[in-house]
Amino acid sequence: MFSVKSVVDQAPVLSLALTVQLLSSASLPALANDVDSALKISQATAAKAVTTKASTVGLPLKKPAGSDAKQVSAEAMLSDLRDTRLSLNQLKQQAINLFLETTRITMTVNDAPVEQSPTAISLSMLDANKKYQAPRKEWLVLYVNTLEPIVHLLCEDIKDVDTNGHSVSKTIEARVNPLWDKWRDAVLSINKSLDEVQGALPVGDDEESANSNIVIAKAALNMFQKAEELEKVRYQAALILIEEYKKDAAAKSTSAVPATVVK
Repeated sequence: MFSVKSVVDQAPVLSLALTVQLLSSASLPALANDVDSALKISQATAAKAVTTKASTVGLPLKKPAGSDAKQVSAEAMLSDLRDTRLSLNQLKQQAINLFLETTRITMTVNDAPVEQSPTAISLSMLDANKKYQAPRKEWLVLYVNTLEPIVHLLCEDIKDVDTNGHSVSKTIEARVNPLWDKWRDAVLSINKSLDEVQGALPVGDDEESANSNIVIAKAALNMFQKAEELEKVRYQAALILIEEYKKDAAAKSTSAVPATVVK
């Protein structure tokens, strides 16, 4: 529920692997000239990195019946929520990277050098009338393939919960269900935007590629904004869980105290 299990462990490894691949691209002329080659190599790396964690992709999920449905411990649930925050931060960073890559302008002597990249992006930063440089294919592939396993596991989590339930008490479920609807909508919107980015990846020369700038930048903006919405939902869910787990612990503690016998 509201979780991306193990992605926090995968993302740094995947990013490192793809970075090494990118740094070695000088010895691979085909990578610079043929985005299909870059996609195949990067996708193979991404697939290898997540194979052990996402081996159930495409398999039907059975809904546990009766006593077979076990509740997840408070510690495990809250730890998953913490890990999800780290994964959402990764998602936002890659959305920023995509946006910055597609809004690069040609620098002149009259432009002040920027000392650091922004930590947030907004529509006001996008000017459809500006002449942006064509996005570099290798960098787009790197960012997309870092995003893919995160978004994939977010979608798998939705399938799992919709099939098997939240693995929490009925009281908690009643409180988190409205949040779950918001979570599902935001995740599906991010997945759609990622598809738009993949569909707009440059395939021709610089002039042909220039038309993809605005499409990719807007998709990146949506992914960033939806990831921020997800973080708000995640935080609200964590507060609800903490409150309910404390209530449950207090109730169990009270019931465990033996009654005092008055003589």
